[in-house]
Amino acid sequence: MEPRRPYETTWEDWVLGGGPRRAFVHPDRPLVVEIGPGEDDFLLEQGRDHPESNWLGIEYSRKRVERYARRLAAHGVGADNVRLIWRPAADLVVPFLSPGVVSAYHIHFPDPWPKKHHARYRLFAGEFAASLAGSLVPGGEVVLATDSPEYAAEIHVGMSAAPGMDSVYPSPGWVRLPPGARVTVFEERWRAAGRDIHWLRYRRTASGG
Repeated sequence: MEPRRPYETTWEDWVLGGGPRRAFVHPDRPLVVEIGPGEDDFLLEQGRDHPESNWLGIEYSRKRVERYARRLAAHGVGADNVRLIWRPAADLVVPFLSPGVVSAYHIHFPDPWPKKHHARYRLFAGEFAASLAGSLVPGGEVVLATDSPEYAAEIHVGMSAAPGMDSVYPSPGWVRLPPGARVTVFEERWRAAGRDIHWLRYRRTASGG
């Protein structure tokens, strides 16, 4: 299936074309990544409202990439500065986004895989937190939200242990809703279901260590 240009970029593009930055019209602009844009408008709105940055959405679902590309086209947004790629995030961070390529990550409601025998599928299982840290520019940030208190605690342990990463929020490492935060589709859904939302935020120190 052919990618939906110009919004969709591919792993093959990155291998042959010098990495993710070359997918953008202005490759030298700061790169901000959303992992799992799904059905929310965050990536679309950020690309529209912040043309000074390049915005990359990493999505595990091919169908979601197609739908998101159609929405971008319908809104006339992102031809220069929004790109999507269909690939597991763990396949991209170390080989293509490191070291020091990304200005910020936004990760809204990653699947917590709550069953014990599914825990290995969690995004933050293993060395992923350290991989994110290594891909950030000095001062770069990782911003996350989850409705699972157990997953929030697990993420906080992993991100706090990642080299050069400091939690912006004091113990226990998250807040209910930071000032000015944009409410996502998933947050509206989970709040309506009576779930509590945990926002986490980490910043890479200037020295990275």
